[in-house]
Amino acid sequence: MIVSVLISLFLLAGSFQAIEAKSLQNNIYSINEVQIGQTNPPKSGGKIIELPDIDPMFPGGSGAMKNFISSSLSYPSEAAEENIQGLVVYNFVVELDGTLSDFEIMHRAHPLLDAEALRILQSMPPWRPAVYKGNNVRARQYVPMYFKLNKDAHSSTTTAQRRKAMPIDPNEEIFTIVDVMPQFPTGDEGLGRFISEYVRYPSRAKEENIQGRILCSFIVRKDGAISNIEVVNGLDKELDNEALRVLSMMPKWIPGKNGDTNVSVKCILPIDFKIEEDTFVNN
Repeated sequence: MIVSVLISLFLLAGSFQAIEAKSLQNNIYSINEVQIGQTNPPKSGGKIIELPDIDPMFPGGSGAMKNFISSSLSYPSEAAEENIQGLVVYNFVVELDGTLSDFEIMHRAHPLLDAEALRILQSMPPWRPAVYKGNNVRARQYVPMYFKLNKDAHSSTTTAQRRKAMPIDPNEEIFTIVDVMPQFPTGDEGLGRFISEYVRYPSRAKEENIQGRILCSFIVRKDGAISNIEVVNGLDKELDNEALRVLSMMPKWIPGKNGDTNVSVKCILPIDFKIEEDTFVNN
């Protein structure tokens, strides 16, 4: 048996236009467009595949989803008046026919923003369903939305969203949206190789066939150092601890920037733990 760790990087929150709500598909797809044999299969209950071969996707991809959310958004007036901003994350099931169901909130901002995010998700068109072993399957996906008030509609630059997150220096600001996001020294592919090389699948979790996604967060400081590593949404104590251990070994990143100034940025990284059967036969 061999073990692989699938890495899907999602940083809070990338470079965006100056729009009132920010969003980004959390997965980085490593496949080209795939023709799916089944067309609009009937919706039904059944097993949810935690790690499909092809993840579900909004029609047209992450760019189209960003545009849909931006055009659908109706910023709650009370939230705008009180300058309420923040990150909302929901997960949900993409059914066989692409419709969305079973919404669960993973990260709250404010009840008004939470409700608006749910309304937008429920109004989405059917997604491309997940595929596993050549068949469309039910699978979970999650979408983060960044609610940000654009106080200067004429500004040509992106205003960063500020969020305090246990800074080491009480005078240091921790950002979630910046002009240039932090990056692993060798890019996303290098980050995937790093984690795959250093992760050690806990024997008990492997024996009990425990697989799934762990959502971690950390701060990339203005000097590139990594701190405040946490599990946002865990799976199993041993796997959670292993994810934290490996992330704590990361080298310094290329720091994020606002304009020409390095800033500290909070990031989110989903790590998918998956056990694969070895295709080689031992003699």
